[in-house]
Amino acid sequence: MISTTISQTSFFLQVFHTKFSLQSFLKQVHKLTQTQRNSITQVGFGHLLQIPSHVLRRTQLIELMETWNIERQSFIFPSGDITITLLDVVLILGLRVIGQPVILKEDTPLTNLEIEFGSSVQNRFITVDSLKDRLESLGERADSSFVRVFLLYCFGTLLFTSGNGKVDSRYLLFLEDLDYVSSFAWGAAVKEDLHECLTQWKSKRTNSVRGCLILLQIWSYEHIVIGRPKLLDCPSTFPRVCRWESSGRQYLPIKFDELDHTQASLSFFLSYSCFYGLGLGANPSFFILILRILEPTSEEIQIDIIKEIPQEWYLRSEIGTMEEPINIESERCMKMVRVYNLEQEEKEEEEEEEEEEEKEPMMQQKSTIFVLSDDDDSNSMKDLKEEIFELKAIVEEQNKEKEVMKKEIEELRILVEKLQSDNMLKENSISDMKNKIEESRILVEKLQSDEMLKENSILELERIVSEYEFDL
Repeated sequence: MISTTISQTSFFLQVFHTKFSLQSFLKQVHKLTQTQRNSITQVGFGHLLQIPSHVLRRTQLIELMETWNIERQSFIFPSGDITITLLDVVLILGLRVIGQPVILKEDTPLTNLEIEFGSSVQNRFITVDSLKDRLESLGERADSSFVRVFLLYCFGTLLFTSGNGKVDSRYLLFLEDLDYVSSFAWGAAVKEDLHECLTQWKSKRTNSVRGCLILLQIWSYEHIVIGRPKLLDCPSTFPRVCRWESSGRQYLPIKFDELDHTQASLSFFLSYSCFYGLGLGANPSFFILILRILEPTSEEIQIDIIKEIPQEWYLRSEIGTMEEPINIESERCMKMVRVYNLEQEEKEEEEEEEEEEEKEPMMQQKSTIFVLSDDDDSNSMKDLKEEIFELKAIVEEQNKEKEVMKKEIEELRILVEKLQSDNMLKENSISDMKNKIEESRILVEKLQSDEMLKENSILELERIVSEYEFDL
């Protein structure tokens, strides 16, 4: 285990493991044909295919998770509570939050689809690795089998990640008839699952984190001003996960519990539109810390999955508190009830943790700095190497972009010089023409003068001849 000292203070460098893997998901997305992309879009998950590469900013995620309150199901800041709302989810991920509930019930009978995927009554899980193999074997097929496998892989790596690298096979119940897949409130299910994962992490203090971490990270970008990356200058701004710079830089942790109450509370008087309306841009002063709510832009409000959300659902009830999560009865229920096979899953997690502890005992000291592993391996060094590899890839990509910009700048410089040279030639040509015109003018004047002399001479001769004839 790595340790460090800052200002003569020792901090515990905690490693947390997660099966969330945006990179694994994106690798499969990049392999999709246009026909396969269309098939995924038709069932309501097309916006996820636009997600760019992001590196998890682990230190900030941990500091944010520390503020999670189990009883209130919200993040606690000095100035009040704020939670992840349905509007946040649809704006960030582009998933529908209105529709039929996604409910996993323990007494749901085993379906034929589950059996096809190798599930049984005793083990209703499908490994992410087996789903990856299935995708490889399907190749460029874009039929119903492909859609089910791809969505399950999406659930296991991105939306509903577990602690053991497996997906609950009961999700197949909602994927049997693909015509109805888009009618479910998948975004609401992702939100509820993340809430449950935060609660479980906070109560058990394990080194395993589940849930859709990219939702949590982009949510922090949208609401918390300090330490967030830059907004990208690009036309694609929906879903909002697409509009943030993919930065792997780890900023100093934000200690929300140490902020001055007056300082932090200023943020709760500003809504998103007001924030930008004041001309503060994307990086205002340190004193405006948290945006109280997100509001759809004029373009976003025209999108169907946002338009169907009643406006009163995302308005605050009073200063310093947030509206409670919407919970409607019967068919319009937004809440997802997720039933885990806790004994099996927790046993597997405990075995993984014991293996890690045998390799390297963890120091039990309070910490504000965290070094986190990446997503798919239990081996810490492998995870860190993979993370370094990803960061190097990002740096290389940025260097390539810089080289391209340098070439473009050089081409522009050459073009400017050429234009300047052309202008000089034109100016010289104009000057020569002016000189020639002036010379022609002088010549014309001289000719005119000579002509006048000739005319005068002729007149004089005619006068003399006339006088001579008269004398005769």
